[in-house]
Amino acid sequence: MRPVDRAEYLGYTPATESRRLIAHGLPKELPETLGGRHRFTPLSLYVGDRLAATAFARLDGVGLFWLDVWLLSPKRGGRWHLRTGGTVAADPDDESVLRPRPGCTALDGHAHTGQSARFNASPVPWLRRPYRWVGYGIVRLSAEVGVVRLGERDVMVPEHGLQALAWQAGGTGVEVDLLGHRGEHLSALTLR
Repeated sequence: MRPVDRAEYLGYTPATESRRLIAHGLPKELPETLGGRHRFTPLSLYVGDRLAATAFARLDGVGLFWLDVWLLSPKRGGRWHLRTGGTVAADPDDESVLRPRPGCTALDGHAHTGQSARFNASPVPWLRRPYRWVGYGIVRLSAEVGVVRLGERDVMVPEHGLQALAWQAGGTGVEVDLLGHRGEHLSALTLR
């Protein structure tokens, strides 16, 4: 799809809005609901050394609620390049995504991993080996989780609890630590 077509279909241009989000961070206040003037809003941001993931919530033209996750990597000169992304129809629980998140009893644990995907980030993708797989996705976190630790990087969890992540996908997955608001270890999960 050309960027113009994607903007007409989604209601925003993912590459432009993702770059804006990386440069300026999440807005201090999100709209209370989507609709009217607010057809989409940024949800979360993860910026690693060589990968970034952004997540947006949006309403389409008929009022259906969608979650979009985009994977970016830096090019020479420091400009972020949109590599791939995905859209998933939101669960009925996700339609209240802009409200504060539930506790761990409502989620049956501290985290619920949503859909994730893998992307071949090899500079020559037509070669059979070696692949450089990158994973990206979105995780729903309980109200008790304040920080997600992915490798050496600590990510503050937004108030609504949906966090986009990107990682170097290995054969055994990547271990993520979930920390409380005071830094105590709550749980761990494996991203594949």
